[in-house]
Amino acid sequence: MEKLSKSDLITLNVKQQALIDHLQFEITQLKRAIFGSKSERFVPDEHPAQGNLFTDKSSEQIEQDQIEKKVTLPQKKPKSKPVRQRIPTHLPRVETTMEPELDTSGMHRIGVQESEKLEIEPARFFVRRTLRPKYIDSNNKIHIAPLNDPFPKCMAGPSVVSHVAVQKYIDHLPLYRQSKIYKRDQIDLPRSTLNGMINRSGRLLEPLYVVLCNLILEANYLQADESSIPVLTADKPGSAMKGCMLAKVAPTENLVVFDYIKTKEKPNILGSLAGFKGYLQVDGNVTYQHKGKEEEVSLMHCMVHSRRKFDQALEYDRKRSSYVLNEIKKLYLLEREMNAEKLSVQAIAKKRQLQAMPILQSLKTWLQRNYDDEAPPNPFKNATRYMLLRWEGLTRYVEQGMLKPDNNLIENQIRPLALGRKNYLFAGSHQGAKNAALFYSLFATCRLNNIEPKSWLEDVLNRIGDHHVNKLDELLPTEQYQFSSQKEPEGMPAD
Repeated sequence: MEKLSKSDLITLNVKQQALIDHLQFEITQLKRAIFGSKSERFVPDEHPAQGNLFTDKSSEQIEQDQIEKKVTLPQKKPKSKPVRQRIPTHLPRVETTMEPELDTSGMHRIGVQESEKLEIEPARFFVRRTLRPKYIDSNNKIHIAPLNDPFPKCMAGPSVVSHVAVQKYIDHLPLYRQSKIYKRDQIDLPRSTLNGMINRSGRLLEPLYVVLCNLILEANYLQADESSIPVLTADKPGSAMKGCMLAKVAPTENLVVFDYIKTKEKPNILGSLAGFKGYLQVDGNVTYQHKGKEEEVSLMHCMVHSRRKFDQALEYDRKRSSYVLNEIKKLYLLEREMNAEKLSVQAIAKKRQLQAMPILQSLKTWLQRNYDDEAPPNPFKNATRYMLLRWEGLTRYVEQGMLKPDNNLIENQIRPLALGRKNYLFAGSHQGAKNAALFYSLFATCRLNNIEPKSWLEDVLNRIGDHHVNKLDELLPTEQYQFSSQKEPEGMPAD
């Protein structure tokens, strides 16, 4: 074995130590993923109310600095006594009167004591029997009322179909479990029958889904992210292929689209975004860089994804990572303050230019000064490099008040897909994955516009067969949607 010189041994030792540090960091992250908390909440080492013995500033100067920086000191909330939640007023009341167990005929009633309890009746199946009398006129012509049935030769009506769809795609209840639940009520609805209902309703709603897909690409601001979904297919016999759902959200229009693109390959992602012009906010996937090179597309990146890199680097370099996290925290405190004040988009853009831009410029200078390109790979270096490479896209949100600093909105829309995936495990075919994309899109749009999904779906299934094809946008679950019934359903409760 060749003998190494002293300088070579030192170089080798530095590389080996860097490798050990990197492996220890990966082990720490693995333990955190398995056993630790998923929260990324950052608590600084120094409390903002704690003084510094070695500062030259007086207490009055420190207090004034805190006021200028708008640091909100956490206050201990007084412990409140538990209070029973009020029962919603829109629910019907069934009154029961309880008289004393004696003769009250000779007594005077002086009042009544009321108490309310929330009760429930299980879902009740019933059969809608439609009778259509037939008449014949003097010319022997038969007259009968037309039958508007969106599911001919199917035993279920729109209310059952909408209930099954909501249970699967919103409440994450697989069809085989629903079949068992219905069987307890002596209703035989096998999984194949339920699957047929989903397929039929999907074919009816497909034109509406196409309108939604076209409409979202006309937005000026779009967030995009992809999530996997296992799919059983003949393309990969014996196992499930890793399919892909590309989620797109238009925050200003409150529209959501899930597009099943089979794989995360670049042509599929770019094909789903073809025709879009405006601000496109994405994560660090390099495929989107090609879309950002288009002349009329302004590529934006997610501040939360960059922040997460420094949160992971805390175990490796707490001092410098804490500094970055504190600066990002200032940006989000400003966003929270503007949301509380309910400012207009013009006022938000102006305030970001005056207060957020100086913080961002200072942070960029600090990152460039602390980035050592010649240092061995480590978590802090990787986080710094990740943020500097995407700096233009990360700071573009200050240009317009309608823009968001992160992709949190689309992450929330993807969550039902992840929860459903854990319950029904996979889509049975490519068509099943397309059906899932359709229902997830329409139900997520319902949620953003505070529309009750079951009532909306039942109403649309009854109307879409006779609706004019050029006016399908009227059936989308947006703020402009009008229910056909006289009484509009209550909106969805806030989280």
